[in-house]
Amino acid sequence: MRVEMEELLYSYSVDIVFNGHVHAYERSNRVYNYSLNPCGPVYLTVGDGGNREKMAIEHADEPGKCPEPSTTPDTYMGGFCALNFTTGPAAGKFCWDRQPEYSAFRESSFGHGILEVKNETWALWTWYRNQDSQSEVGDQIYIVRQPGICPVHKALPASWFAYR
Repeated sequence: MRVEMEELLYSYSVDIVFNGHVHAYERSNRVYNYSLNPCGPVYLTVGDGGNREKMAIEHADEPGKCPEPSTTPDTYMGGFCALNFTTGPAAGKFCWDRQPEYSAFRESSFGHGILEVKNETWALWTWYRNQDSQSEVGDQIYIVRQPGICPVHKALPASWFAYR
C-alpha cells in the first residue's frame, strides 16, 4: 500500500491518514518514505474497536518476533514478503530492529478516537482506551496544516502514472 499510495498522498499534502486492520492503536509522526518529514502525513491506525480475534500485542520489531522472510508467503502479490521494504531507511530490511523513529505512539488496547477540526489549519486528535473507567486520554495530538511550508503540488510526475 505504501508503494502504491504514498507519493500521491505526499504530492497533495495530505495531513492525516486513517487506517485499520491491525487490531491495536498506533500514531506516527509526520513521515514520508520511512523518514520523518514535516510535510508527510500523520498515520493513525485505529483498528482497536474490537473484534472476534485477539488484540495484536506483538510487534515485529521486538526481539524474536520478526518472522522469517523466506517462509512468509505473500499470496496477493506472489512471492514472499521480503520484497516489501525496498527504499529509504527500510531498504534491505524485513523487520525493524526497534520501534521506528516515525512511530510516535502505539498501544495494544481496545479504544476509540475523536477528531475535532478546530479551523482550516488545526485539528485535535484524541484517542481513548475503552477499558478506562473514566474518560482518560490515552493519546492526543494537534495536527497542524502548514501551507507555507508544505504546498500542494499541482501535478504528479508522469512517471507515477507510467506503470499503472
